[in-house]
Amino acid sequence: MPYIPHEHQLKLHKSKAKIKWNQTGRRGGKTRSALEEDLAVIESLSHKYVEFPGQGKQTAEVARLVPAIHVWTVAPTKAQMYQVWNEMQAFIPEHLVSKTNPYRDNKLGGGRGSGFKEDALHVWLTFKDRNGRWLRGRDGKQRPRPVVFWELKSADNPESLQSVGLDFLHVTEAQEIAEIGWNKLRPTLSSPGRAGRALIEGIPPVSPSHWFARNFKRAKASPNSRRESFSWTAFDNPLLTEDQKEEIREDKETMMEDDWNRLYMAIQPEGVGAFFRKVDVASRGQELYAPKSGEEYVAGLDLGRSNDATVLIVKNRKTRESVSATELLKTDWTIQMETVRSEARRWKLKQIVMDSTGLGGQFARDIMYNEMLAEGIPVIAFNFTPVAKYHDLYLPYRIALEHEEVSFPADWSKLSSQLMDTTHKETANRGHVFGTSSGAHDDWADAEVLALYGCDPVEYSLSTRPVRNSGGMEPLRPNYTSGKSKKLDFIGLTRSARHSAYNDEIDRILESEKVK
Repeated sequence: MPYIPHEHQLKLHKSKAKIKWNQTGRRGGKTRSALEEDLAVIESLSHKYVEFPGQGKQTAEVARLVPAIHVWTVAPTKAQMYQVWNEMQAFIPEHLVSKTNPYRDNKLGGGRGSGFKEDALHVWLTFKDRNGRWLRGRDGKQRPRPVVFWELKSADNPESLQSVGLDFLHVTEAQEIAEIGWNKLRPTLSSPGRAGRALIEGIPPVSPSHWFARNFKRAKASPNSRRESFSWTAFDNPLLTEDQKEEIREDKETMMEDDWNRLYMAIQPEGVGAFFRKVDVASRGQELYAPKSGEEYVAGLDLGRSNDATVLIVKNRKTRESVSATELLKTDWTIQMETVRSEARRWKLKQIVMDSTGLGGQFARDIMYNEMLAEGIPVIAFNFTPVAKYHDLYLPYRIALEHEEVSFPADWSKLSSQLMDTTHKETANRGHVFGTSSGAHDDWADAEVLALYGCDPVEYSLSTRPVRNSGGMEPLRPNYTSGKSKKLDFIGLTRSARHSAYNDEIDRILESEKVK
């Protein structure tokens, strides 16, 4: 298919800026335009002589530049490199592809053949016509830079992205590359004799503090001969059918507005990198000191580590309103257990979602978990892996905030500040890292999202959803089998009866009746 650039792609190609920054929506045609930019730059550089200060113009051979033209394409991971690799094979003219290293073998051949070294992800190009004759330069002589060495690199190992000088650098999916990777790449554009040109492209990052977002913003604010920015949306791609455009519009119904705007409209999310939005809107509830008649309650329990507090937050199961919070700092685990036990009885908790990270290795946490199981307290263990934390806890809570489906008391300043302080970044391997911009604790935020996990409707994933029995009752324990004792085996067999008996016992205690 011939490449016919639309108006935005054409503007990018016509720019003479040394480094071009391109933020484009998904399905906007940025990969194809990037490949064409690669080829256009290579063609242009083949006509240019090498220049060193005070030494005049020289051919690459005389200047001893090997290879004559050196190009890198860098992707976040090796898997992502193959998208570019496949397009290179599809669109690079066959007669330019050399089967061998031109500097080791003068028998240069055309045809695709073994020219594309998939095991090493590189290709040698030579400026020969379809008949194998060297193509001339604009001055009628052999081109001063007739050979190209094009390599594909992965940014998942930043230490490998250095020690060379480049004529052209193409970075794809820049929003997924860590800043350390860019810091390694930037010096490759300042090597004597090399052109040092670049195209950095991707979609807007989640955080405006990302290096790609910062550099794009700078180039947009002050374009010059060294830098210029470009942007277009998915809908600017004339090759998309109306059905495909409608699919994109339908995605808006199920996605966060910021995410949809970022992915398809190339709009950078505002703020200071905060992950949660509309926190101030959610801060509208009232604290309760006793359960309301006819209502059901669940809780999120974040157990403290070293200087972190242990926080228990109680939520209305149906309304998703947080109504009570207990914070314990540097408190003995026996007191923590008694506090949790007391709150479970007071609120008649249907479920406690407990941070189980470290279970099986931290004595006090194991004891608390096992004691709650032994007493029939309906506890669910949640392990804070990066993927589970993002998909099952933080993302559902973010969506709930966006749709104003959660609330908490207005005077819970610790919770609101921690939520607004929460930051998120995507790693190079599509992972997720959470933190706080101030470096403060996140114990209240973790307890809050754990409490939402236990609410109705529950935001469970298929991988972590606890199995319900035929009666619809919540299980007393999750699919967690490490260190299971005979006592717990017995409890597992009789959990339904224990659950019922436990609720009856709570009722009698609350009514001040004596219980054996």
